[in-house]
Amino acid sequence: MTYPLRRASDPPARLALIDLGSNTALLSVLFGDEGEPRRLRIAEDLQIITGLGRDKGPGGSLNPKARQRVLSALGHFASRLDAMGVPPSAVLGATTAAMREAPDGPEFLREIHAATGIDLTTISGAQEAEYVATAQERSFPAALPILMIDIGGGSTEVALRERGRTAWKTSTPIGSVKISEAHGTELAPLLAAARTALRELPPARGPHTAVGVAGTVTTGYQVAASQSLWDPLEVHGQTMTRVTVLEVAAKLSALNAAERRSVPGLPEGRADYIVGGLAILASVMERYGTEKLTVSDRGVRYGLLWERWPLAIIEPS
Repeated sequence: MTYPLRRASDPPARLALIDLGSNTALLSVLFGDEGEPRRLRIAEDLQIITGLGRDKGPGGSLNPKARQRVLSALGHFASRLDAMGVPPSAVLGATTAAMREAPDGPEFLREIHAATGIDLTTISGAQEAEYVATAQERSFPAALPILMIDIGGGSTEVALRERGRTAWKTSTPIGSVKISEAHGTELAPLLAAARTALRELPPARGPHTAVGVAGTVTTGYQVAASQSLWDPLEVHGQTMTRVTVLEVAAKLSALNAAERRSVPGLPEGRADYIVGGLAILASVMERYGTEKLTVSDRGVRYGLLWERWPLAIIEPS
């Protein structure tokens, strides 16, 4: 059997995408089809909660224990990339709010490269919003225009994505970790703080489809559905109402820390921050009169993919 020659615009046969967020490190490994190199399938998805943005030191410096957790997580990612035959040149990686705000962020990026061989680029809030918005258009083209809501640990990005362009985008320096460290796990104060922080969001005129991205959204869905294990292919494309978001938030807010850690679908590393994240999500939905959203597991890392290889297609697994 003969295969077509690989074009310069084709992605490599094996590639990887890394998103080091303020609370979670994500890795997706994709393999190309020999006959149609632009068609990719997801070979492996990994999620490790590192808490990079938690308990920062004086001046916003990264917590030494968090740095060690990140090095351990990325060391594991590097081992998997080596085992799966993904060359360093085929790895795209970005890091977001925790790293861009930390005065020791650039130095830590150099340490990560020295220890693991992984290169990460620190992206701005505007770039983060653009990457995630692009990924939603490619994931749900029939849903355009899309109101993209991306709730991270250290920031919240909201954008209105139209066909081939982002009409507007914004990044607010409030996320599940930040709001929870400031206001705890009681729902009423969290909702008040979220509404205040998000009051300057621009309007989204006309009909649109809301798409929620990142760990707060996927975990909220998992808890609502009593789905114990994280399976991105299972949660991606599901829907969740604002009523459900508030119900899950109220349920978890009423529990103590130990009780939250025993809830199916809620990882231990999110137990102290999930109520804050859901409060932000409910507040954004309230701001735009959105009663239902689509759940997406394809965030920054998939925006990186489609920026580099715009013609890539992800095949259903």
